[in-house]
Formats: sequence, structure tokens, C-alpha cells
Amino acid sequence: MRDRFVYRLTLTIVVAIALGFALGLIASLFLKVSFFVAFALLSISSAIMALTIALALPSLLEPLQRLTIALKRGEEPSGLLLLELGTLGEAIAEACKTWHETVSQLKEERALLQTILRRMDEAIIVAQENGTVILANPAAQKFFQLPNDYAQRRLTELDLPFGLMELTQNALRYKLPQMGEVQIIHPEEKFLDAYATPLLINGQLEGVLVVARDLTKLKRLERIRKDFVANVSHELRTPIATLRSLAEALLIGGKDDPEIRENFLQAIADETERISRLLNNLLELARIEAGQREWHFQNVDVAEITGQIVDRFSLAASQKGLKIKAEIPEELKVRTDPDALMQVLFNLVDNAVKYTHQGEVIIRGERFTYTGGDWVVISVTDTGIGIPPEHLPRIFERFYRVEKARSRQSGGFGLGLSIAKHIIESIGGKITVQSQVGKGSTFSIWLPSSKLD
Repeated sequence: MRDRFVYRLTLTIVVAIALGFALGLIASLFLKVSFFVAFALLSISSAIMALTIALALPSLLEPLQRLTIALKRGEEPSGLLLLELGTLGEAIAEACKTWHETVSQLKEERALLQTILRRMDEAIIVAQENGTVILANPAAQKFFQLPNDYAQRRLTELDLPFGLMELTQNALRYKLPQMGEVQIIHPEEKFLDAYATPLLINGQLEGVLVVARDLTKLKRLERIRKDFVANVSHELRTPIATLRSLAEALLIGGKDDPEIRENFLQAIADETERISRLLNNLLELARIEAGQREWHFQNVDVAEITGQIVDRFSLAASQKGLKIKAEIPEELKVRTDPDALMQVLFNLVDNAVKYTHQGEVIIRGERFTYTGGDWVVISVTDTGIGIPPEHLPRIFERFYRVEKARSRQSGGFGLGLSIAKHIIESIGGKITVQSQVGKGSTFSIWLPSSKLD
């Protein structure tokens, strides 16, 4: 440091003498002053100025060197260091403040963006122009089962649906937004509402944004709605056609034969009753779904309720050679709507007796601790024909029947289980089913074990 200071001081004095010589020569020519006098005066003043600068230079260089070292290390300059730099330090302090504010704002915006992406149900994927993925939100990772190292992979390596890839490639090729519905067949049927748009900056293609929304539930509901309309039409068309045929038969002469007339009138009464039951079931289902049915909660003795059910079905069961019984602890009670519980149990036991040709039907009850709290579980188990596994996911849908012909012969509409499910869910419980073909089924009613009055 000292050698460099001596070198700079010597160089400064030489420059000052040279400057004094030049200025002295100019002054002697234009100001009519003796050259030596002018040279001496200017050299002395230049030397003094140079010496002042040289002495001040080390005090400025040292803080600058410390500032450079701090910046290289990524450290913020200390307040004392900035104070030594004077005006330059003030400018650096203001720049650091602006930089901190900018970085803080960028961090907040990034955190907000990440929160939004995490909360979105839509799957979002961002890729570069060459197809390299740079971002995928959790919904996309889950829906498309992306690998952990999806970043920096190409879209073609991620096993995305063909329809989605086609939209993405068209967006990149034509530089125009693309949208459409994508259907996935394997491993299970799903529907997507997909949108792919190119990312342009100053007219230059930089990448592509892909957004996909799961339409599977909506499609399923739409299918259920269509099936509902078709089923209602079919269920009404059959008895109405029967009524029309019977009425025409009576008009063309059947009314004149007492025996035929009696049979036809009984058939008309039966079909009218069938239509009435269908309409009552539909109205009941509509009332429950609309929240218009009132529930009256009270302490219910489960053994008493199930005993009444057993008494009502004992004759029908004995006629088929079946045993029906209830295994309920006497102290088992639950707070619920007794009429609702009776209606659901009646429906479940009725189905169990209808579709069991030999064996038994058992109603069991127990208090059970499971995830989410304590429950009172009432189950109806039979040794009947069972339900094939492919039908179990839809067994509680309205008008859904495993064997439509046999259900119609038994007088059912496929609404009983749907009504039972809506009732139990409306009073705070849930209903589940387990079944094996040829071995039987178990329908379980789960009611929350709340405090009794």
C-alpha cells in the first residue's frame, strides 16, 4: 500500500511540474509576465493541488476496496463504510434500499403465485418452446401422476393424454390458443376441459401454458340426469301402456263378462298403485334433496326399532324358508330421527328378503370408534345372491338396478337405496355396502354417536 502511495505521489508531482511548465509558457506569452515567475507560481500551486489529491486518494481507495470485497461476498455494506464513502455511500445506500424493496416485492409476488397455483383445482403446466417443462402445480402432478423429476423433462416424456398433447402442439405451431374436450380411457374413464395458449413476449414465442379442468363428475352427473329422464319415462310408459290396453279391452267387450271385467279392473288398480308409488318415491327423493323434509331427533332404542322390523318381515321370511333375527345390545341407543331410521331399515331388510333364497337375514348393531369419532353402526346382512363388484359404485344411484328384469318383477323401481342414502346423509350419517356374489351382502348404516339427552 505504501509503495503504491509513493509511486502515485511521485507521478502526481511530475505531472504538476509539467503542467506548471506548460501554463507558465502560456502566461508569459499572453500576460507579458516573466516565464520563470509564472512557471514557479503555477508549479507551486499545481504541486499543492496534486499533493492534496494524492493525500486524499488513499482514504477513498481503502473504503472502495472494502466495498468491493463486501459486494463480492454478497454482503450488505455496513453503515460506517457507506459513511466513509460520503456522497457515493449515500447513493449506494439508496440503491441497496431500492434493491431490497424490489426483492421483497418479488418474493411476495412469487409466494402469492405459488399459493394460488397450490389452491387451484385446475391442472396447470408451463413449458418452454422446445417442450421442456418448467412448472406444474400440485393438481397437475396428482391428476397426470407426474414423476418427482418432471421439471426439465419434455412434455413427450410425461405420458400426457394424446388429446392434450395435440392441443399443446397446435398452440405452439400456430401461435394461437387451442381448446377442446379430452377423453381419457385408461386406466379409468375421465373427461377434461383443456386449454393451451402460446406464451408470446414481444411477438416472440417463449413457451406454452396448458390448463385442464376435470369434467368427470359433471359428465357423470349429466349421464345420471339423462338416465333419470329415460328411466322415469320408461317406468311411466309401461304402466300407462298397460292401462291403455286394459281400458281398450274393456271397451271392446270385456266389460260384458263379469269375470274378465273383475280381472281387468284389478289389473288397472294394481298399475295405478304402481304409478302412485313411483310418484311418491320421486316426490320423497325431491323433498329430501331440497332439504324440505323435517327431521325430529330424539333418543332412539336401537333394539326396539330393529325388533319392530323383524316382526314385520317374519312372515315373508318364513314363507321363503328364511331366518330373520336381530342381534342388538339392549343398552345400544342413538340420537336420531326414529321414523327416518325405520324407513331406511325397512328398505334394506325388504331388499335382503327379496334377494335371499336360502339362509338368513341378520340385523346387527354396535358402537364403533373409527376415524372421525364414535359411531353407532347398524348393519343388515343376508346370504343372498350378492352384488357383482362392477355394480357396487353405482348401487345407490336412482333407478339403478343390478338385474332390471328381476327388479321389475319384484315391484321395485331402483329408488329405494337412493332414498335410503339421501336420508342417512341428511341426518348426519353415511351408508356403506360390502358384497360377494353368491355369498350375500351387508349394508351398514353409520350414525354419529352424539350425546343423549
